[in-house]
Amino acid sequence: MLTTPTLGKIEAIVHGRIRALLAERVGNVGPLSGAEKLSATLGLSSLDLAFLVAELEAQLGVDPFAKLIPITSIRSVNDLVEAYRKALAPDPKMAGQDEELAAAMRRGRQRRTAKVRK
Repeated sequence: MLTTPTLGKIEAIVHGRIRALLAERVGNVGPLSGAEKLSATLGLSSLDLAFLVAELEAQLGVDPFAKLIPITSIRSVNDLVEAYRKALAPDPKMAGQDEELAAAMRRGRQRRTAKVRK
């Protein structure tokens, strides 16, 4: 995607994909609540979730579960929306923390390499 979608757009896309998936099974589905549980309330299986994530990746151009978020932490519709929001518009404060972590890891590698050479 060329531009980052807004939270409202991400939510609309995620809700639309879930409704389309449910419509294939049970027919027309009404509006979704963000608090609805994907498995317990909506009846989605792990295979359904995998299919849904593949469709969302194709549509949004990002897979938040590759590195950012464990798929096992996704329980509700809101969790899924938030995962894509984080992947598409990461918090700039967190980016600084990631750079600090990377710098600390580099320093540690340099210290270990220096000890090995001695």
